[in-house]
Amino acid sequence: MSKHVLAFTADLMFASNIEATLMRADHHVHVIDDFPSLERGLQQGGVDLVVLDLHAGAEAGAVVMLCRPMGVPVLAFGRHTEAALLRDAREVGCAEVVARSTFVEEMPALVDRNSAVR
Repeated sequence: MSKHVLAFTADLMFASNIEATLMRADHHVHVIDDFPSLERGLQQGGVDLVVLDLHAGAEAGAVVMLCRPMGVPVLAFGRHTEAALLRDAREVGCAEVVARSTFVEEMPALVDRNSAVR
Protein backbone atom coordinates (compact mmCIF):
# COMPACT_ATOMS: atom_id res chain seq x y z
CA MET A 1 0.00 0.00 0.00
CA SER A 2 1.34 3.40 -0.97
CA LYS A 3 2.37 5.72 1.87
CA HIS A 4 2.81 9.50 1.99
CA VAL A 5 6.17 10.26 3.58
CA LEU A 6 7.71 13.57 4.63
CA ALA A 7 11.49 13.16 4.62
CA PHE A 8 13.23 15.79 6.76
CA THR A 9 16.86 16.04 5.69
CA ALA A 10 19.28 18.81 4.80
CA ASP A 11 21.49 16.46 2.77
CA LEU A 12 20.29 17.06 -0.80
CA MET A 13 22.33 14.19 -2.26
CA PHE A 14 20.86 11.75 0.25
CA ALA A 15 17.39 13.23 -0.25
CA SER A 16 17.45 12.14 -3.88
CA ASN A 17 18.36 8.62 -2.74
CA ILE A 18 15.44 8.58 -0.31
CA GLU A 19 13.05 9.83 -3.00
CA ALA A 20 14.20 7.32 -5.60
CA THR A 21 14.18 4.35 -3.24
CA LEU A 22 10.76 5.07 -1.79
CA MET A 23 9.21 5.96 -5.13
CA ARG A 24 10.36 2.56 -6.47
CA ALA A 25 8.49 1.06 -3.50
CA ASP A 26 5.37 2.98 -4.64
CA HIS A 27 5.46 5.54 -1.85
CA HIS A 28 4.91 9.29 -2.26
CA VAL A 29 7.79 11.32 -0.85
CA HIS A 30 8.12 15.01 -0.15
CA VAL A 31 11.56 16.15 1.00
CA ILE A 32 11.70 19.04 3.44
CA ASP A 33 14.66 20.72 5.08
CA ASP A 34 13.22 22.98 7.77
CA PHE A 35 10.70 22.99 10.60
CA PRO A 36 8.19 25.40 8.95
CA SER A 37 8.02 23.08 5.92
CA LEU A 38 7.32 20.18 8.25
CA GLU A 39 4.49 22.11 9.89
CA ARG A 40 2.97 23.00 6.50
CA GLY A 41 3.30 19.43 5.24
CA LEU A 42 1.57 18.01 8.29
CA GLN A 43 -1.22 20.60 8.13
CA GLN A 44 -2.02 19.51 4.58
CA GLY A 45 -2.93 16.11 6.01
CA GLY A 46 -2.61 12.58 4.73
CA VAL A 47 0.94 12.08 6.00
CA ASP A 48 1.65 8.49 7.05
CA LEU A 49 5.21 8.92 8.30
CA VAL A 50 7.90 11.49 8.94
CA VAL A 51 11.44 10.29 8.28
CA LEU A 52 13.87 12.40 10.30
CA ASP A 53 17.57 12.74 9.60
CA LEU A 54 18.89 13.46 13.08
CA HIS A 55 21.63 15.59 11.54
CA ALA A 56 19.22 17.89 9.68
CA GLY A 57 19.13 20.52 12.41
CA ALA A 58 15.75 19.77 14.00
CA GLU A 59 15.35 18.50 17.54
CA ALA A 60 13.79 15.03 17.54
CA GLY A 61 11.60 15.97 20.51
CA ALA A 62 10.14 18.98 18.71
CA VAL A 63 9.39 16.87 15.63
CA VAL A 64 7.72 14.15 17.71
CA MET A 65 5.65 16.74 19.62
CA LEU A 66 4.42 18.22 16.35
CA CYS A 67 3.60 14.85 14.79
CA ARG A 68 2.10 13.04 17.78
CA PRO A 69 -1.26 14.92 17.96
CA MET A 70 -1.80 14.15 14.28
CA GLY A 71 -1.06 10.45 14.76
CA VAL A 72 2.00 10.60 12.51
CA PRO A 73 4.90 8.42 13.64
CA VAL A 74 8.53 9.52 13.29
CA LEU A 75 11.23 7.20 11.96
CA ALA A 76 14.65 8.68 12.79
CA PHE A 77 18.10 7.81 11.56
CA GLY A 78 21.58 9.05 12.29
CA ARG A 79 25.25 8.12 12.28
CA HIS A 80 26.00 4.94 14.22
CA THR A 81 28.86 6.78 15.92
CA GLU A 82 26.36 9.15 17.57
CA ALA A 83 24.96 6.72 20.13
CA ALA A 84 23.72 9.46 22.47
CA LEU A 85 21.83 11.20 19.66
CA LEU A 86 20.17 7.92 18.64
CA ARG A 87 19.30 7.09 22.25
CA ASP A 88 17.84 10.56 22.85
CA ALA A 89 15.61 10.19 19.77
CA ARG A 90 14.28 6.90 21.14
CA GLU A 91 13.63 8.46 24.52
CA VAL A 92 11.59 11.36 23.11
CA GLY A 93 9.24 8.97 21.35
CA CYS A 94 10.38 8.27 17.81
CA ALA A 95 8.64 5.13 16.58
CA GLU A 96 11.97 3.65 15.55
CA VAL A 97 15.55 4.92 15.48
CA VAL A 98 18.20 3.30 13.33
CA ALA A 99 21.71 3.90 12.11
CA ARG A 100 21.92 5.56 8.70
CA SER A 101 23.40 2.38 7.18
CA THR A 102 20.40 0.35 8.39
CA PHE A 103 18.05 3.00 7.04
CA VAL A 104 19.70 2.78 3.61
CA GLU A 105 19.59 -1.03 3.57
CA GLU A 106 16.03 -1.43 4.85
CA MET A 107 14.32 1.82 3.86
CA PRO A 108 11.10 0.48 2.25
CA ALA A 109 10.58 -2.11 5.00
CA LEU A 110 11.18 0.50 7.71
CA VAL A 111 8.65 2.83 6.10
CA ASP A 112 6.07 0.06 5.84
CA ARG A 113 6.63 -1.07 9.43
CA ASN A 114 6.48 2.40 10.97
CA SER A 115 3.76 4.13 8.95
CA ALA A 116 0.50 5.19 10.54
CA VAL A 117 -2.39 2.83 10.02
CA ARG A 118 -5.17 4.69 8.23
